[in-house]
Amino acid sequence: MGAGKNKGHRKKRISKHVLQAEERRKRAEVEKRLLSAAERREEEEGEGGGGGGEGGGDGGGDGGVGPAASDRTGDADAAPRPPLPPPPLPPPVPSAKSKDPDEATSYLALWASDRARGTKTWKFNKNTQSWLLRNMYDAEKVAKGTFGTLAEYLRKGGEGARRRAEEDAKRRARRYKAWEKRRRGKEGEGGREGGEEEEEEEGAERNEDGGRKEPSPDDASWNELSDHDKRKEYKRARKVLDALKAAGEKRRDDEN
Repeated sequence: MGAGKNKGHRKKRISKHVLQAEERRKRAEVEKRLLSAAERREEEEGEGGGGGGEGGGDGGGDGGVGPAASDRTGDADAAPRPPLPPPPLPPPVPSAKSKDPDEATSYLALWASDRARGTKTWKFNKNTQSWLLRNMYDAEKVAKGTFGTLAEYLRKGGEGARRRAEEDAKRRARRYKAWEKRRRGKEGEGGREGGEEEEEEEGAERNEDGGRKEPSPDDASWNELSDHDKRKEYKRARKVLDALKAAGEKRRDDEN
């Protein structure tokens, strides 16, 4: 019995060694086939490159043009391709100085509503206030009704906004009065010589020594306005000055 068992163990060990040897042999054959295939590809690629060189040499010896050269010549003779169109521009970024006039109107309307009802839904917005101060004389951006609310807003607003609005209104009022005085002078003299030169200086300010000051872009655009629009701007400036004057008198009375 013991001999039979040992014989069975030997057979199992022999079978295991045989299987391992067979596996190593198969692996070696696969590696050999892969290596042979790689060597054949390298030889074929080398032969293809040499053949191309010989073809180029024959073409040069015969004085002809090889296929590669003819292709290059064809490309050179072909019409140039048109340039690609430029990429589309990104949408413009809204400037901090631009604003929808309706937004500014709503801002003032909510301010007036809060004061009338005693509510506190309105919130101060510095950008909106600055836009209103810059465009308050433009009737297309600040309508007549909105301007009336704006004058009241400035009258009861902060000192910085009142001072800025007052200085701007005084400058515009002086500009209009100077222009009106020159216009009446020309009308009274009935077109004397040199009238054209004075007309060119309409709206021009003077330096301290009496010399002509170069007009600002605002003055240049103002000179392009019609007489009616110049008058409308002056009326708005007077309304701002009257509102701020009344506010100053009220503050003085409250202090006394």
